[in-house]
Amino acid sequence: MAFERETFFGLHFEPRHDGERHHVIPVQNLIQALEGLQRTIHLVAMMREGREVRTRARVTRDIEERFQLHCEIPEEGSYYQPTFIAEKDQSLFSLDEAAAVAELTRSLLKSVATGDEEDFRKAVVDSAFRTPLLSSLGKMFGGQGGHYRLSVEDRSGHVIVDSLSAINGLERLRLARLSPDTHSIVTGYFTKIDFKERKLSLLIPSTGRLISCLYVEEIEPALLENARDLIQVVGTIELDEDGNPQRITDVQEVHPVNTDDIDLIELLPDYLKSNELNNLRVTVELSEDKQTYFGKLDDLGINQAAYTRSDLIEALEAEIDFLWKNVAREDDDNLAPKAQLLKSRLRTLFKEYSE
Repeated sequence: MAFERETFFGLHFEPRHDGERHHVIPVQNLIQALEGLQRTIHLVAMMREGREVRTRARVTRDIEERFQLHCEIPEEGSYYQPTFIAEKDQSLFSLDEAAAVAELTRSLLKSVATGDEEDFRKAVVDSAFRTPLLSSLGKMFGGQGGHYRLSVEDRSGHVIVDSLSAINGLERLRLARLSPDTHSIVTGYFTKIDFKERKLSLLIPSTGRLISCLYVEEIEPALLENARDLIQVVGTIELDEDGNPQRITDVQEVHPVNTDDIDLIELLPDYLKSNELNNLRVTVELSEDKQTYFGKLDDLGINQAAYTRSDLIEALEAEIDFLWKNVAREDDDNLAPKAQLLKSRLRTLFKEYSE
């Protein structure tokens, strides 16, 4: 049907490991993708109609009913889920509206694929929608983990964006929104919030000091999701004479502290895949003062530190890329005995897609 062609999005899942069951995916991966795409479409529809986005970016009931994501029968390849936007009671009047929302959503996805801030701003002209859209797409693509690559395709099979480029692009767009040369990071326990004055209180573990700061409305959903948890605040941090945080101004972002182990497959560069499923994970810990992340995997001699989890993941990805290019690909004659053992271990675990 015409409206299916105009409003089509194909979700293509490909495993990043060899083995059986290539045409099967965990239900959670499918749910994350569908929910993320549906919320993105709803937000795009609200923005296009000039709706106001409020705290938590709640979607109105009429938008939910008018722009519904529908699923067709799944296909193999490795797992392919065709979808399209259709109004609850499809009418001739609504065809152009759904097609326009679909086209704007495709423009948004293309800007995320490249991480181009100018293209992103053109696609999301209302700045109030930028943070909610980055969040919904982050859940859609970030929720896939490293075991599966998710591509969003048009009806002709052309890839609009895939999860590998999306994760990198979303991070570039997120960082681009921070004010240059003014931000730093402090970690503490989120203890209290004043919604009227938009003020939060943070308990600093290393000093026991309780400091307060004002925040912008855009980050309120993140605060509500992490009440009384350990969080990282990005802003301008004023230090006392001992170098400890005493005041935070210009709060720009809030992130939950996450010390969950990292699946090794999630860190592989795009040219590598696992020979088989394995249980290797990078252990993640915080320093005693809670301000630094540490990632460690003794099996491959990996040990990295960073101030944020995203920076830690980036450092781990860079180290694996370095180990593969400079150890796994190297001739044995050019490697010391210990490096030869590491090469053997790397070759046992992974191989290149071209092999």
